[in-house]
Order: sequence, then structure tokens, then C-alpha cells
Amino acid sequence: MAAQRALSPSTLSVFRTGPGNFSRAAAATRFPLNHMAQAALCVALGSSVWSISVPAHAQTATEAARKNYQIPAGTLDQALSNFGRQAGVALAVSAELTAGLRSPGVSGNYAVPEALRALLAGTGLETVQEGGEYSFRKTASAAAQQHSALPAVSVTARAERSATTEGSGSYTGNVVTVGKGLLTLKEIPQSVTVVTRQRMDDQNLTSIDDVLANTTGITMYDSPMGGRYVFSRGFRVDTYQFDGVVRSFYYPQANNFTSDTDTLDRVEIVRGATGLLQGPGSPSAAINLVRKRPLAERQVQVAASVGSWNNRRVMVDATGPLNEDSSLRGRVVASYGDRDYFYDTAKRETGVLYGVLEYDFSPQTRLTAGLSIDNLRATPAFQGLPAYSNGTDLKLSRSTFLGADWNRWNGRQTAAFAELQHKFDADWSIKLTANATRETNDIKYAFALGTINPATLNGTNMYGALFDLKTENKSLDLSADGKFDLLGRRHGVSVGASVNEMTSDSTFYLSMLGVTNNVFNPTSPAEPSDAKIIGSAYRSDNSIVNMKQYGLYGVTRLSLADPLTLVLGSRMSWYDMSARDRVSGAPTQDPAKESAVLSPYGGLIYALSPQWSAYVSYSDIFQPTNAVTADGSHLAPVTGKNYEAGLKGELFDGRVNASVALFRIDQNNMSEEDLVNTCRTSTYCYVARGKVRSQGIDAELSGEVARGLQVFAGYTFNNLQYLDNTTDTQINFSSSYTPHHILRLWSDYRLPGELQAWSIGGGFNFQTASARKTGNITLEQPAYAVWSARVGYQVNRNWSLTLNVANLFDKTYYQTIGAPAWGNFYGDPRNATLALRGKF
Repeated sequence: MAAQRALSPSTLSVFRTGPGNFSRAAAATRFPLNHMAQAALCVALGSSVWSISVPAHAQTATEAARKNYQIPAGTLDQALSNFGRQAGVALAVSAELTAGLRSPGVSGNYAVPEALRALLAGTGLETVQEGGEYSFRKTASAAAQQHSALPAVSVTARAERSATTEGSGSYTGNVVTVGKGLLTLKEIPQSVTVVTRQRMDDQNLTSIDDVLANTTGITMYDSPMGGRYVFSRGFRVDTYQFDGVVRSFYYPQANNFTSDTDTLDRVEIVRGATGLLQGPGSPSAAINLVRKRPLAERQVQVAASVGSWNNRRVMVDATGPLNEDSSLRGRVVASYGDRDYFYDTAKRETGVLYGVLEYDFSPQTRLTAGLSIDNLRATPAFQGLPAYSNGTDLKLSRSTFLGADWNRWNGRQTAAFAELQHKFDADWSIKLTANATRETNDIKYAFALGTINPATLNGTNMYGALFDLKTENKSLDLSADGKFDLLGRRHGVSVGASVNEMTSDSTFYLSMLGVTNNVFNPTSPAEPSDAKIIGSAYRSDNSIVNMKQYGLYGVTRLSLADPLTLVLGSRMSWYDMSARDRVSGAPTQDPAKESAVLSPYGGLIYALSPQWSAYVSYSDIFQPTNAVTADGSHLAPVTGKNYEAGLKGELFDGRVNASVALFRIDQNNMSEEDLVNTCRTSTYCYVARGKVRSQGIDAELSGEVARGLQVFAGYTFNNLQYLDNTTDTQINFSSSYTPHHILRLWSDYRLPGELQAWSIGGGFNFQTASARKTGNITLEQPAYAVWSARVGYQVNRNWSLTLNVANLFDKTYYQTIGAPAWGNFYGDPRNATLALRGKF
């Protein structure tokens, strides 16, 4: 050992855990030798050797102790960094020895030597124990291979993959759970985006709306009566999953779903029809919200931020083992937010509490159970702004608020879930998941409606609205996933069954308040009593809606040849929806029922090289709808076909994912909001637009494209055509919810050398024009780009500061284009957020 030279600073990175735990961003920070000595770290090996040094008297205990490790596949540097943190040991890393190597990761209970062997599987490295010290070196076969002309021997090591993005420091994920089981992005013959925990933190994406608004091909549409609708490839998204299990949503007046991202590890989005993964669904996209899970090591994270318009947030996230052998682990996340808006009067207060437990009955069987509570208290600004009667923009101040100071929106979402998973062996597993959700919304507000006469500047009348919404949702999903050998090749299969039942008990009343409002100098109308709004309502609904969905599904992945995989599957679906008056019990809508509807799907994946694959896919579309016409009848289910062909690449040892796809969607019975006829039984009514076609291109690049440089870039070209005319010639309107071109870009760079404590980031969201036609009047928002920037500073191993500035150049634009009488919403002006984060 005395003859070995010390590693130079250029080849050494230090990772440390316990009280000195710090983020990957600070991992390259140099520490004086006395700090290393305190951790009993010995660096005495050449540039081709790793060394782990711990006190000899502690080594035996470290070896014997078995801990639960959850380390995802990735670069060997990242895997060993995570291992050092979870095992509580200090590591000295030789960059020359590990350069270009990847680890399969490890999951389960292991002693230190066993965990290290699993992490090194397939890397050509091995451990050598000498007394109280581990050394790392190349295996004899790997060393001989460097000096031998013999043909290379390929060794494949199989280890459990992990989709977890927390702690990876990456803008990409190679494995997702939006389908059944774990699949790499290249195993899914559709366009997939993963928004990681790191990107959510860097870009200050604190809500689901923020995440989706910065995702490839996704556009947001502000509902005039609360919440936002999500669109992809020209169609509305209403397929949401939580940890891979679908949850049904029903709102009689708007999309009132809101959620913070503090509880999430990542968000997975599959664009296009999702029958390939889960059978029926929207031809737009499926969104999978994946919750954080307990970690095997103790960790506490805190965050506090202040920003424009009195935007304040605090968050605490604590996790770790709850017993000696780490078989029981827990996690608690609590956050609170309070903010005003760039427009007058409105404000919002949110609170989130999330708790989850994991228990390993054995290395093969795990039970997970959790509970989350989301509270919302707000003074909202609904309905948006009007325009002149000829469609000309009023050019009102962005601070204009046309509601009332007594507006209220009180909401609560309570969700409980449990998941039991058993692994029979390395190939086969079964999982049972149960979810129960209860959501309440109490909403009362005033809104302005009416176009403005250019001559008199009058025309806006004030209305009052009262909503009481209660929804309960229960789901159960049982799935099995495995691999089998047939005809000398290895194949995969997933089968399952799902049940989802939803009950919505809702009332709403719309009433004219009998007063006007000057949009150029608005005032708050007097608050009417609830009884007055109910008694003078010109439109109301008081109904209980029941929705039941059942499904059987199966998919197999057949290896036809080394480079060629065939994906075949199908789903059998049952759907039943009814609505009745909550007092009389009489039906309020025509019932909708579908039985044993078969949705086949398939795809071919061809591996062009270890890095690139090409694919084609097809999926049937079947989507029951709760949309009703003006007379109260249900529209027919949406049907159609989804085609896609593309290329996917996993580059730079998996640090970067790239994809490009051509898509075409032919859809029948597409619904579009009826802006002409008067709704009799609902706030919104729809008409069928017959057959439509959406086609275009998706392209995306995400990950570490150069050392310290994380990038996310997504581009979409989309063209939506109406292939049939509407049957009612008086209904003549169209909306471009998805512009022809959308480009999203965000990047973050960790500065090198002496400036490595600093990071800088920035990007933009660009889209071409969007428009909405009502009768003979068209409102349009021209093309625009919104730029954002970020500066981060790692104060020390525990604390970091970041400053985010959104809409850097203060672009004035409409986030949503509505109608001349309502529904036009400005995008956020320039705003800044300063955040302090700690990790211990």
C-alpha cells in the first residue's frame, strides 16, 4: 500500500453520507484531508483502483448488517454514490476505472459485500477485501481481454430495474411504470415523456399544471368555470393514473382537479391512444402521477420560497427506516403555499399532507400503504375577459378582475391507497392495488358575461354561480407480469383485471344578478345569499352520477429474432353510466352503457443497434363519454384508430434519451363545445364533429448531453382536419387547442472548476398561433415565446439557493382564447421566485 500513489484531484470524486449527506450537484466539492480522515477514508491506490476505507473494528459489523437498498440502474458513478449514501460508508472514486461503465442497480436486503457484487455485475470490476478495506479492480477476464486477441465474450447480468428519479440528478428516466410492469422507453412503441424530480425542482414546477405546460406537445386551456383542460395532439386528455392505476374523474362544470408536485417522484406522459398500454382511453395522452416512496436511508429535505405576488411556500419531506433491519420504512411530506395573483383580488392557499409506509414481509413480498390530503382555499377569478362585439381585443390591463371579492373555492382531496406486490422469482411478479378517493368542492362566485359594444362601451352583465360537488372513486387492479422461454427465445407477458366505480353527487345553480359592470373600471357586486341564487336560477342541476368501468387486459412481448420484438395485446371493456335527480330519483341524462368492447393493439420494435430502435404501432380507440347535447342526450362513444412510427435512442450510456415519431389519429364522434344552442341539463353541452384526423411529428431529447449539462427539448407539429361537416349548419365554430408548432426547451448547466458551486439554467416555450371561431367571429392569439431563467448556488453540502425568473422579457399574451363574450385569459407576466433548499 505504501508504494501506491494518491489520486490527483482531476481523477477523484468524493461521496459522503450520514450527517454529511449532500446532493449530487455538490458531489465534486473538494474536502481537506482532515475531513476524509474523520471518516476513516484512505485514498492510496493508483488511477485504475477504487478504495473504500472504514475502521477495522467496524468492518465486521458493516459486513454482517443487512440493509434494504433501492439503487436504480444507471452509470456506475451514480450507483456507487447512491450506495455510499445508503450504506453509510465513504467512497473514493477513480474516474478512469469507472468511465463509461453502467450498473444494473440493486433492490432488496443485502450485506455490504453482496450489494457491491450486485452493483458491479456486468461491469468487469470486482471487489477484493484486505482486512478492513475493500479495493476495486478489473476482473481477471476483463484485464486479460485488454491484452488478448481472443474474441470478446459477452456476459449479461440481470438485475431489478428502477424507475425512481429522485436522487438521480437527471432530466431523463430510462424505465417507466405507465404501463403494466417496468418497461424501458425503447420497449414502448409510442412517444413517452418523463418529467423527473430534478427537472421539477430546477424549473420550479410546483403544480401538475406547471409540469404539463412544460411537456412536449401538451397545451393548457383555462376553463371559464375553474381549472384547466389539458390537450394533446388536438384532443382533450382525461386519462390520469396514480402509480400506474387509472382514476376516473367527473366534473359537471369544469376540470377542477388540482394537485401539487411535492408528493411526486416523477410524471410519465404517453402521447397518443393508450390502448397499447391499458386498452380504452383518449386518443390524446395518458398521464401517470408517480408518488414518492420511502427510502432505505434516513433523509430530511426542507424547502422555503418567496416570489412575486406574495407567493410563499414551505415544504418538509422526511423518510427512512422505522426498525433495525429496515424492513419497515416510512415517509411524510407536508407543504403549505399562500399566494396572490397578477390580477386583482384573487388569492390561493394550499396545504398538502402525505404519508406512506412500506413493509417487507420477505425479500419477495412488499406491502405499501399511504394517505394524502390536499386542501384548497381560494378567491378565484373565473370566466376570463370579454372582447369587443366584433372580436377586437379590449387590451385591458393584465390586472383586470371581473369577479367579486366574495368569490370562494374551497376544495379537499383525500386519497388512500394500498399495494401488495409479490415476486415469485427474478422473472414473475403479481401486484394488487386498491385506491379510494374522496373529493369535495364548495364554490360560489360572480362572473361577467357579454361582449362590449365599441360605441357605448357597455354590454357586460354580472351573474352568480353556486356549486357543491362531492365525488367518491374506488378502484382495484390486479396484474401479473413475467417472462418465459419458448422456442429458444425469451418473451414477456402481462395480464390483469381492473374495476373502477365513481359516484358524483353534485348541485349547481346559475343566476343573473341584475347588475352590469364596467370592464374598464370594475367593481365587486354585492354578495347574494345562497337562497337567492337558488331561487332565481335560470339553469341548475341536482343529480347523482354513477360510473362503472371494468376491464380484462393482456399483452405479450414476443422475441421473434434478436433485433425484432412483436407486441400484441387486447382489452375487454365494460362501461355503465347513469344520472338521476338526487331528490326525485328520475333520470337526468340518457344512460350510457357498453358491454364487452374489444380493443386490440400491437406494435413491432426493431433494434437497429444497442443504442437505437425503430418501431411501428397500432391501437384501437374506444372512449365512453359523459358529454351531452343541448337536449340532454349522451354523445356516442369515441372510436377510431391510432398509428405511430418512430425512432428511439438511448445514448451516452443511458444518460440521454432521444425520440422522433410520426403519428396519425383517425377519430369518430369527436365532441366539441356547443356555443350556439342553450344547454338544458348541464353547464356545458357538446355536438359531434363526425370524423377528424390528427397527424404530425413528435421529437424529444432529454438528459445529460455533456458533463454537467442537463437538457430537455421537445417539438411537436400537429395538423387537425375535420373530415366530415357537422349536420347542423347553424353550428359553425372551431378551436385550435393545439397549435401547429410547439417547441419546449429547458437546460441547466453546472459550472466547472472553481465555479462548480454555481449552476445556470434557462429555456423557452414557443407556440404558433391559436384561434377560436364563434359564429362569424374569430379570436386569435398570434405566435409567441416565453423565456425563463435560473441561477443556483450550492452554499455547502446541505444548503442551496436558487432564483427562478419566468417570462423573463415580460411578454404580454393570452394563455387561453375563448369567445367574444368570455373566456380570454392572460398568461403570467414576468415573475421571480427565490428558494432555499436543505437536504440532511
